[in-house]
Amino acid sequence: MVGLSYEEIRRILRKIEFDKTEPKLLTGLIDKAIRLGERERRRISKMRERIGQLSDFLQENGIILELKPDANLLDQLKKSAVGALDGSYQVISGSGGQWFGFFGFSRVLAKDGFCVNPEITIEALIEPFRCADESEAKIICTEIMMRGESKTLRYLGEELRGHEKSYILIDGPIIDPPLYKDPDYISFRASTIKFCINGGISVIGFVKRIVGSGFIKFLKSTFEERLDLSPFFNDADLLSGLLYMTFSRLRCQVYTKPVNLFEFLDKNDPMYTVYSLYSQYGFNIYHSYYKPALRSRVYRIELASASKLTDDELKSRIKEVLSLICYVWTLPGMNEPLPILLAHEKCNIRQGAAEKLYYEIITRSLTEEEAHLWLS
Repeated sequence: MVGLSYEEIRRILRKIEFDKTEPKLLTGLIDKAIRLGERERRRISKMRERIGQLSDFLQENGIILELKPDANLLDQLKKSAVGALDGSYQVISGSGGQWFGFFGFSRVLAKDGFCVNPEITIEALIEPFRCADESEAKIICTEIMMRGESKTLRYLGEELRGHEKSYILIDGPIIDPPLYKDPDYISFRASTIKFCINGGISVIGFVKRIVGSGFIKFLKSTFEERLDLSPFFNDADLLSGLLYMTFSRLRCQVYTKPVNLFEFLDKNDPMYTVYSLYSQYGFNIYHSYYKPALRSRVYRIELASASKLTDDELKSRIKEVLSLICYVWTLPGMNEPLPILLAHEKCNIRQGAAEKLYYEIITRSLTEEEAHLWLS
């Protein structure tokens, strides 16, 4: 039997769920879905026209830029040391308010520049704790994971210090998540980032999920009434269509002008509070969005700097970082750089694995009576 892909399995499951739905209910929903689909078609048609106008305007004003390979730069970047890191967790409920967090941390290291088999280090952790419910348990696990990732960043920084030019790719944002304001954690993570920067290491966030509307706020602040951005609810809504259309026109990879989005956030935005706490430690975080392929998603690249960069310095640094990611470490047929893919895959704890560890290993040491109480 030929194995099915994950997407094929999902399609089969969707059909099963569809077929199990009450026919009269389905008839009403199908009728409404057809009418809604027509309205969506008209809305998207208007958005496409608006995006075309925006694409022209933003290219003319230097907000959307072309990314093209520079042979001399690439020769240097292929020799540069690169590290990457990621962390993951799963949480399982025990008995009597007891919870178990299963954590994985990975770091990828290519000290001598580009290679297809970099050094990989994996660390595992199981942390028991008590709390009231699953939402609180996930918050606790997120905090534990973030502290573990910051320690992993420190380890990579120590490994790469002393290299003439090196880079660390974080799978996710440099400041993550925006609501975690623990002073001790912020102090440790900020000092770790500065430790890397002061050692000549570029700290880069590779963000796969675009949330918020910081880029829209930047455009509104920069161009005021010259742009009508009302059809777009958030950055993902705007950038997915905008960069797709620009890419298809130019036939090359495109990215947005790098900016410090913190300067354009409202003071009542949760991100503003956290960014201001980090800014006290004397570094800036710059953001740029890019699309590596016509059918790929949009990614955000973040760059931490110990000083405020001029526009020319910033464009040069971001072009360097994007060239490293796109032309050196992203292999043909892929949209994400190899170190990020490896770091994510090697630390990924799947739900089924965590459940097996809990039910078949942790509970094995219990007597029959204890297991009944534990699992009831």
